[in-house]
Amino acid sequence: MSARDQLRGLRRALRLTARRLRFQALAWILPLWLGMASFAPAYQDAYFSEAGGAGGAGGNAVVEALRASPGTRLLYGELPDPGTIGQLVQWEGATYLLVCTALMAVLLTCRLLRADEDEGLTELLRDTGTGRWVPFLAPVLVIWVAIGILAVLVGATLAAEATQIESLPATGGWALAGVTAIVGWGFAGLAAVVCQLARSAAGARPLALACVGVAFMVRVAADQ
Repeated sequence: MSARDQLRGLRRALRLTARRLRFQALAWILPLWLGMASFAPAYQDAYFSEAGGAGGAGGNAVVEALRASPGTRLLYGELPDPGTIGQLVQWEGATYLLVCTALMAVLLTCRLLRADEDEGLTELLRDTGTGRWVPFLAPVLVIWVAIGILAVLVGATLAAEATQIESLPATGGWALAGVTAIVGWGFAGLAAVVCQLARSAAGARPLALACVGVAFMVRVAADQ
């Protein structure tokens, strides 16, 4: 069987999957994007307003308290010196963003791959004459596109805010966008593999979520 035959019907399957996923994806993307958009202005107003809004951290008591707290170090890692707005966004905001992006990738992948197979939707798709790899590739590609959209929105928003906040570099915003895409794509791929190994969606989700938890614990151990 040729590669063309194995991918027969992929375009239609992509459109159908995207239509099914659109509300779930938006429910993840919009809060994460708006949350990241709020971090830098909130830091500027709360921590640096008395310093004239420049965002430099020299002698900032709040930043020093955050750096000294064992709890914040456990959750977010070490806050780099000197603790500018850009570094705070990367330190706290990016932690929430990356963890939630990993959860988004895992839960959506398990829903579209393993749960669809449990419900018979995968067999129904195969019965329409689609290629062998289409039921696997269509959900993964649509989820990757959703994660890419989130990454682009985050990068563009931080780059726009960088024009108003001196210590928030646009290059840092796009770097965070790249990391977000890599983390999301990686965990979506990992969840896709887990879905092939598990016997049901009920077994795939906890195993894939455990992988996210292990990854976070490795990050915590590396910062200690």
